[in-house]
Amino acid sequence: MSTIGDIDQLKRRLADSQKRAFPYHMQAFGFDLVIHEGVFPPSHFFAWRWCVQNFPSVMGERVLEIGCGMGLPSIYLAKNGADVVVAVDIDPRAVANTIENAQRNNIDNILVLQSDMFSAVEGSQRFDTIFWNFPCTYVPEDYEFANDIERGLFDPGYKILGSFLKQARSYLAEDGRVILQFGGGDHATILVDLAKANGYAIELIARGSLPEGGRRVYQFHELKTVSGSVSRDTSQPE
Repeated sequence: MSTIGDIDQLKRRLADSQKRAFPYHMQAFGFDLVIHEGVFPPSHFFAWRWCVQNFPSVMGERVLEIGCGMGLPSIYLAKNGADVVVAVDIDPRAVANTIENAQRNNIDNILVLQSDMFSAVEGSQRFDTIFWNFPCTYVPEDYEFANDIERGLFDPGYKILGSFLKQARSYLAEDGRVILQFGGGDHATILVDLAKANGYAIELIARGSLPEGGRRVYQFHELKTVSGSVSRDTSQPE
């Protein structure tokens, strides 16, 4: 479980990421990208790079990304096999940034929406893959976000994760899957427990690290609904 020292270190890194001049540009995976102030920073957190390098095939699929940030995973998947990508973020700055990056790179099979998880997604839509680079750092239930970009790091009491798992199953196509990018450590066990409690079979499908990520371990978990299962309320970790 995350310690106060871990949380403080992440908060300092996040604060440092906002001290540079904005907007700034970067090249990655053949894309010309711009990053604006207040959007989760690819310069200081590197899960996006591991994600793109290791994402499973989405050939011909309908894909939904929750928490698109500056948009790289979504535009990469849209260009590399997905039939259509819906990218959502709770922060309007991230939505605008993703739209700009999609336009800069001539990606036209993507729809970008401001949405608190599934709130703006049409209830009739079904997706083959729902992806979320989940904010997997546990903080106490009474934690108050200092700013919007902290939402990309912290989940108070893992209530956000629990809510996501309950809702996601309603948006999956038959034999669809949820892909969660999740760090290693004790909280991975909590993910397994919550997934099973909400009617999913869960499998670790990729695990690795990056030189620039230090000791950080990145993981992909694939979740599929179990036939006949019914989501039930679960208690949150203390």
